[in-house]
Amino acid sequence: MLIKAINISIIAHVDHGKTTLLNSLINFCKKYFNYKKNFFLKNNYLYTIKFNFITVLLYKTIINFIDCPGHFDFINEIYKIIIFSEISFIIIDVLKGIETQTLFCYNLSKKFNKKIFIFINKIDIFLKYSLLKNKFLFFNKKQKINFIISKYSIGLENLFFFKFYKKYKKTKSFFILEKINNIKYGNIIIVKIISGEIIVFDKLKNKFEEFLKIFKIGIFLPKIFFLKKTFNNCIHFFFINNILNSFYFFEKKTKIFFEKFKTIIYYNLFIENIFFFIKLVENDCSIFLEKKDSFFFGENFFIGFIGSLHSEIFFKKLKIFSFFWVTEPKIFFLFNYKNIWYFDLFNNNNYIEYEQIVFVNLYVLKKNFFNIIQFIFNNNFYKIKILIFKNLIIISFYINLFKIVNNFFVELNKKINGFIFYEFSYHHFLKCNLYFIKISINNIIINELNLIYENNFYKNCYIFFEKIKKNINKSLIDINIKFIYKKKIIFSRKIYCYKKNVLEKCYGGDITRKMKLINKQKTGKKNLLFFQKFQINQSTIINIIKNEFSNI
Repeated sequence: MLIKAINISIIAHVDHGKTTLLNSLINFCKKYFNYKKNFFLKNNYLYTIKFNFITVLLYKTIINFIDCPGHFDFINEIYKIIIFSEISFIIIDVLKGIETQTLFCYNLSKKFNKKIFIFINKIDIFLKYSLLKNKFLFFNKKQKINFIISKYSIGLENLFFFKFYKKYKKTKSFFILEKINNIKYGNIIIVKIISGEIIVFDKLKNKFEEFLKIFKIGIFLPKIFFLKKTFNNCIHFFFINNILNSFYFFEKKTKIFFEKFKTIIYYNLFIENIFFFIKLVENDCSIFLEKKDSFFFGENFFIGFIGSLHSEIFFKKLKIFSFFWVTEPKIFFLFNYKNIWYFDLFNNNNYIEYEQIVFVNLYVLKKNFFNIIQFIFNNNFYKIKILIFKNLIIISFYINLFKIVNNFFVELNKKINGFIFYEFSYHHFLKCNLYFIKISINNIIINELNLIYENNFYKNCYIFFEKIKKNINKSLIDINIKFIYKKKIIFSRKIYCYKKNVLEKCYGGDITRKMKLINKQKTGKKNLLFFQKFQINQSTIINIIKNEFSNI
């Protein structure tokens, strides 16, 4: 029996109803309310961070509906799914209308010659017809527009009936869409079959001469079926003998490489139970992980993510399984000492420092243009280029990565009261004007408290001092805190010691007796300062430097 396979990507702007539509499709297909994908962690805290899909068998045709993430942190997932699907379903919220990511996905689908279907979602919301017509004038008359209510599964029958033809090759090759490490089943990969029929116990290799042996082949239907061979152009899962760190094409003759995710933001993670932590990391190939040893805290993990939202969702998941604490986000800088170049997270030796500059393409609707361009000009970015299209404006500019990590785009979202869409890539290194600040407590440098500020360093130092003061209890000696930049003290404060009132029970009497008591107290303090050294404990430093994601 000849079975055809069609892959459909469900793409849209953030919060336009992609995931709701996928859930409605699950219920619509013969009402499989208990449909479960056994290998996925479902709870992504209202965001889709990896593709999700369901498989439907209809009239000798396998249809894979693939839900793409909408947030810009996961743009690689959007590219990947659009490239490897044949049809694009673009979902538009009837109330919000066409947004920047809607146009981006539409143009990207046209670029890769995908068949496009437009679906207007949430039509149960009352709108005047004239307003509705103006929202969607962008699409030409040849582009058929369908109307659905994904929340109530209305109009979903239109998603199943269309024609599509594709020629297939005999060469065996597939692309790894996702890797999973399951406690029960071990190493699993989800793949898109590019060409040929792959059989159980086939052995294939990639560009790096890594071999992959397939033990089981399956397909995701309402029930999981195991097969002896794959279907052309279909999405399958394989049980394999080893797990790989990258996405690759695997085939018997040619060897093709696909670019891996690039991590930009890093944390130091200290965790009690590492079992579930390792499982979470193994289920996300975009995470960078390295084991480290700290003199002060002991064993920890240096972990990298592709963006701030990616890290936030990961730590929220990790809170369910274990107790941990994590530092503030970090990025790498380039340092130069006597023409010796090296990468590091902090300038410990006052070398010449360079920071990463990235090139940003910001996709903007005309209605939001002036608010956004004003914000960009106020931040003194350079080499700004503006491209104006019919309904979309692309603003291209250079920005330092430090600004992005410190919530530049979060502030930009507030300007338009919504979600912006952008993509950026590393461009070059530039000499930076950041303040790499060390903190000295009673003349002892505490490396764990190192700070990096871009501006307003005096105000930021004062805020950090208040944080230290809040967590350090009063001692029997004064605590001198100094903020040092390039061997110069730029800010200093003192936490005064606990001082007993020796005159509290001294009623009356002459002044000489009172002075004797005060001088005796001063002498005792000097002796105490000479013999006693202030020591900051581990728990105090943890409370000072831990991030808001921590649960210890």
